[in-house]
Amino acid sequence: MNMEEDPFRTILSKIYLLYYKSKMHLSEAHLFRTPKDYTQKFQIEIPFKCDLDILDYLVGHRSPVYGSLSRKAWILFVMEISKILSKSGNDAFAIGKFYNALRNKNIKADVSLDCFKPVLDLIDSEDERTVVGRLRILRDKYYAHEDAKVNRLTDKLFPTYLDVWELMDLLEGFLITMYSQLDTHVDLEVERHLHMYLREFKKTYQYFKTIDDEFETYFIRRKFGDEKYERYMNSIE
Repeated sequence: MNMEEDPFRTILSKIYLLYYKSKMHLSEAHLFRTPKDYTQKFQIEIPFKCDLDILDYLVGHRSPVYGSLSRKAWILFVMEISKILSKSGNDAFAIGKFYNALRNKNIKADVSLDCFKPVLDLIDSEDERTVVGRLRILRDKYYAHEDAKVNRLTDKLFPTYLDVWELMDLLEGFLITMYSQLDTHVDLEVERHLHMYLREFKKTYQYFKTIDDEFETYFIRRKFGDEKYERYMNSIE
């Protein structure tokens, strides 16, 4: 259906798409930053034999490419998720705007609006210390305007991945409830898209065994000690 025929389903599908894209970006940012934390949180099996502590260190701390990809994915996450968490009337697919249209009968749909409340409580909060508040600051004052300012960001501005995933769980629950009222299943799983990255991690894991770089060797050995370092160097994936 087009938007004139069913604006409710159209807007809900746009919110779903923005959420799904945001979840993909967040997953990539988290995985590239700390493979250990991400795979353990979501119980994902690494598809090759490895020492997870060493893999986490090599990907998250010794591989500039993954660091850059993580930062870019994080910025894309903030920009996308802000579109549905916005309090501005200019964001067409903001959850708050959607709620007001339904409440005021500008959009007609036979659904309960109770599931909006937990999300709206976060969106409407003026507390800049909340996850939504911090994401809003990052988007409005840094990412959406001057790239030069990004270098001056402090860790205090960033919510933890744990806090952000709690927000995503809340949004996911909202979407599941909304679609269940339409007797429609909604696909929210993203892990299948990350398998190619896990396979690339194997190349990174093996690469650091072969490079003739005393500087890198020193850092790995100092981080994990001689015994663990030797086990890594002699392991077979």
